[in-house]
Parts: sequence; structure tokens; C-alpha cells
Amino acid sequence: MGSEKPASLDVAVIGGGPAGISACLELSKLSALKIALFECDNELGGMPRSCHVFFGMRDRKRVYTGPAYARRLDRLVRKTPVQVYTGARVLNLIPGKHGASHRLDVLSPHGLISYESRFVLLATGCFENSRSARLIPGTRPAGLYTTGTLQQLVNLRQLKPGKRAVIIGSELVALSCVLTLRRAGVSIAGIVEEDRELQTYPYVAAPMGFLFHFPIYKETSVKAIVGNKRVEGVELIRGKDEKPLQLECDTVVVTGRFRPDSSLIDSTPIEQDPSTRGPGVDMNLMTSVPNIFAAGNVLRGADMHDLCALEGRLAASNIMKKLEFDETGMDQFIPLRAERPIRYVVPQRIAPMQIKKRLLSKLLPWTAIQVERTLLNPVIQARSGREKIWKDSFSKLIANNRYALPVEKFSWSRVDSEKGVTLSIESPES
Repeated sequence: MGSEKPASLDVAVIGGGPAGISACLELSKLSALKIALFECDNELGGMPRSCHVFFGMRDRKRVYTGPAYARRLDRLVRKTPVQVYTGARVLNLIPGKHGASHRLDVLSPHGLISYESRFVLLATGCFENSRSARLIPGTRPAGLYTTGTLQQLVNLRQLKPGKRAVIIGSELVALSCVLTLRRAGVSIAGIVEEDRELQTYPYVAAPMGFLFHFPIYKETSVKAIVGNKRVEGVELIRGKDEKPLQLECDTVVVTGRFRPDSSLIDSTPIEQDPSTRGPGVDMNLMTSVPNIFAAGNVLRGADMHDLCALEGRLAASNIMKKLEFDETGMDQFIPLRAERPIRYVVPQRIAPMQIKKRLLSKLLPWTAIQVERTLLNPVIQARSGREKIWKDSFSKLIANNRYALPVEKFSWSRVDSEKGVTLSIESPES
């Protein structure tokens, strides 16, 4: 690689899931652009490849199974002039200085190759926290999975992971895990949630529990996973009285608590959101480094695939606008921050002059939040210094779901641009 001149690109898209592919489809409308898509897996499509149904509703205007949706995106992007590289892992992203092109070092079956690109779109997705990251005690026997590993095992390899499973976590992905286990013929010993409220829709979870004959244990924590060579059970602690309970099982699936797959930006000048650890972006989905954009789950952790696809399309549209009209510095961006138990706010930089224009589409909330646990009767407020610029109450906010934030209702004239805006929960009753 040493003396070879890096290959030249107009746009490099990193990640071949819904956000990355949708961005490429939009960018390919400008036929003169030299676009490359880099995907570390051997196939395109991302998470949907190993998932169930209800894919493509908002971006493709019809319902697919996960694998069919992934194949559809694959076929569409391969019909375009986009250079598609699978089995290609981007090892380094080196942002250019003062408007220069950005460098990517890519390891693929063709070797280690460097590229220089005017624009880069990060669409690398997210991953689940493992059992060790959650500090769950116990040995490391066979039979421990994350949801993603389970779905690949069952849906891609047609293997049966065990006979009886315990699901840890109650986010929406836990319900997908139920369907995967039942499809494989595995009975379910229960879903375990440490909070007093489920982190998903109870009117969906309860009927599934009734239909598939499993209990849901709320306010319950995992004391230990039992077993040496193979999982034999889990020891639980229930409620405030710390009542012990042991469930027999040979399989444990740890679900949820997704994090952005953002390691590429760790040693770069790209600012990270302190809550998500993903890149912070402005209303155009551009990061703190000019001409490096981000879209999809790399911004926040797991979200609906079609919203990620629409976000990828939006990022591509903004790249094309910037190619035609470089509007750097035209708008003043005000920092937007969130305090716990608000998990994140995206985007993290708001241009008040863009708000009316940006909020026309109801399909893709331009500014949205998630809370880290389900909250009953929360009151959310926005402040700039001591000035309260907005406040609203909600009957319920379900954890790990995207909620549009009505920034058009904020009193922006009272905002101190240096102090920015901070979002907080004033008096939740949870």
C-alpha cells in the first residue's frame, strides 16, 4: 500500500444496512458521482437479514419479511453505478483538514486498500450489550446468546439453540426473540425485567405471554447464571423483599441495551454524544467534521429499520445539496443536550431557521428523544440557562422508543446560543 496513490471517491458509505443502502440509492440519482459502499459482512442488508416480518412499510411502501426486504435492497443497489464492496472492513477513518478529502483504509479480500473521499456517510448500525457488559455473575457455559446471535443461528442456519430459554430484558427486541425461539421449537421459561414497568408495549407482551405460556417477571434481577458446560438455570432476585427464585433452562438470551457501533470515530476529531457514544450531528445529519455525515442506528442504538432507511435517504439528499451549494456557516446551530433519564436527543445541534422547513415530514421526526426506562406521567422541560423555553407532560413514555420533540414550540428568542438548550425530566412518577 505504501507508495500507491489512494483511490478517489466522491462519497464513501460505510455500512450496508437499510440506512447505508437507502443513501446509495438516493445518491445514485446523480450519475456523475463516484460512490462506494463498504460492508464488513459478506452480504448486504444488515439486521433484517435474520429477522421476521413488517419490514419496508415506510420506505418501500409495502410489507416484507426481513430477509426479503434485505434481498430487495441488495438488488436495487446493485442496479446502480454504486461500487459495492462486501467483506470489506473499514479499519481507519482519517478526516481531512480544512476541507480536504477524508481517507479510509479498507481491508477486503482484495487486500488493504486506501481511498480518499470528498464525503463520508457513517451507517455502521449498532450492537447489543453482552452478558459480560451487564455484569451478570456466573460461569460462561454454552447456551448464552444475544438476540442477534440467536436470530442468525435460527433464521440463517436453521439450528435449534436449546429446549427451554429465559429472556433477559423486555425491550421490543425481546418480543422478536420470543418469536424466534418459538419458531425453533424452544419453550420459554420467562421474560425477566429489572424495572417495575416493561420496556415495551404491555398490550403486546401480555397476550404473547398468554399465547406461548410464559410468565413475565418485573422488578426482578439476575443474581447468577447456573451451569458449567451448559446453562442449567438462572437465579433471580424478585422485588424489594429480594425473594429468591430459580428458573430451570438450558438457554439464556440477553436482549436490548443497544449501543451505536461507532468505534471508527474513537480516535478522530468527530464529536461523540456523551449519552449514546455515537457521533453528534446537526439538523443536516452532518457531524462536527465537515462533509462527514451519519445516519441510522449509529446515531442512537436500535431504532425502526424504515426510519433508518429514510434517515439514510435524508443524509444523501443533504450531501447532494452540499455538493451543489456549500452552505457551511450559513446557519447558526445551537447545542441541544439531554439529562437522564432521557437517553438521548438527536440531532444534537439545532438551527432555528431550519425548523419549520425540517418539520414538514411526519414520517421522520427531525428532532427526537428516547428515555432509558418506561416513565409514567413524565414532565419534560427545555431550559437555556435559567430560562424555561418549553414544557409538556405525557401520560407515558415507553423506553427505547423514538418520540418526536416539538422544537417548533420552543421559545428560541429566549435561548442563549452559547449555553444551548438542556432537556430534562422534571417530576416523573415511575
